[in-house]
Amino acid sequence: MTDTPQSRGGHKRAELLSPEERKLIASKAAAARWSPRPVAVVDPNRIPSAERQGELKIGEIVLDCYHLDDGRRVFHKRGIARALGLKSAGGNAFKKMISRKGVGSALGEELREKIDNPIVFLPLTLDPSHGSSHNFGHGYEATVLIDICDALIQAQHARKLAPSQAFLAMQAEIIVRSSAKLGIIALIDEATGYIADKRKEEYRQLFQAFVQEEFRQWEREFPDRFFDMLYRLYGLRRKNPKSFKHPGFFGRFIRKYVYYPLANSNGAILEELDKRNPVVYVGGGRRYKLFQFLTEEIGLPAFRQHLWQIVGIGNSVADKTAFDRAFCRAFPEVTPQFSLDFEQAE
Repeated sequence: MTDTPQSRGGHKRAELLSPEERKLIASKAAAARWSPRPVAVVDPNRIPSAERQGELKIGEIVLDCYHLDDGRRVFHKRGIARALGLKSAGGNAFKKMISRKGVGSALGEELREKIDNPIVFLPLTLDPSHGSSHNFGHGYEATVLIDICDALIQAQHARKLAPSQAFLAMQAEIIVRSSAKLGIIALIDEATGYIADKRKEEYRQLFQAFVQEEFRQWEREFPDRFFDMLYRLYGLRRKNPKSFKHPGFFGRFIRKYVYYPLANSNGAILEELDKRNPVVYVGGGRRYKLFQFLTEEIGLPAFRQHLWQIVGIGNSVADKTAFDRAFCRAFPEVTPQFSLDFEQAE
C-alpha cells in the first residue's frame, strides 16, 4: 500500500473514530460499492470539515453553528439540547429526550431518520484532552431544528406531551418565533440591498491588497482590441486607430463593466481607486489612470484577466444590447444595484 501524507492522514482520522462511527462508514462504503445503480463518485470515508464556525443567538439561546466544506449548515447536537432547555446540554440528553413516550410519537419517520443519523464532522479546533470520538462534532442540518420544534408544537396541540414535557413545546415556540423574526429581517436586508452593502464593506477591507498608495509609472493597459470592440458595439467608426482620444462615454463603460465588478467587489475596489485618484479637473478628469494604482502582485493580474473576459464577451456578440445580456450571464454575482447606480450617475 502506498504511504503518502494523504493516506497517513486518513489512517489517523480513522483511529480517532469510535467503533460505531467506523461501522457506519464501512456500511455506507459497502452499499455504494455493490449498488447496481450508477452512483456519484464520492469518497464514503471522507468526513466533512467545518470551514467556519460561530455562535448564533436566537432569543436568549446561543447555538454552536458550523458551515461545512460540502455546503451544509449545521448545529451541534449539544447546542440543540441546550436550545430546547434540557438540563444536560450533552448530545445524549437530546437522544434520550426524543426517545421518550410522547415526544417520540410526535416525530415523523423522515425526521426520526435524520435524528438517528447525525452528521459527523471535523470542527475547526480539536481538543486533544478528550477521547477519540469527542474530537469530532456530531450535529444536524440547521433546518432539522425547526422541524423538531414544529413537531413538538404540534404534539402539544394534540395533547401528546406529558406535563413534564410541556417546557419543550414552550422552548420550541420561542425558537420558531425568534427564527421567523430573524428570517424576515434577513429577507428585508436582501431586498433593500443592505446585505450587499455589508459585503461591500468586507470587500473594501479584503481587497486593500489590490490597491497601492502610490501610482506606478504610466503603462498602456487597455489594448487596441478593447477599443475596437467598443466602437463596433456602439456602431461607431474609428477614424484614427493610432489616436488615444475616444468618446467620453467610453470612460463610463470602463467604470461600469471593468472596474465596478472587478474581483466580484461590487464597486468596493472602484471606490478605493477613486480615493487614491480623485477628480481634480473641471471636466471630471483625474491626474492618473485608475489602473496605475493597482498592485503588481494581485491587482493588475486580476484586472488584466477581467479585461480580456470583457473583450471576449464583446467580440462574441453583435451589439451593446446583446453585450449586456451576455455580461449578466457571465457575472451573475453583480448585484441588482449595479445597473441602478450607473443609470443614476449617467
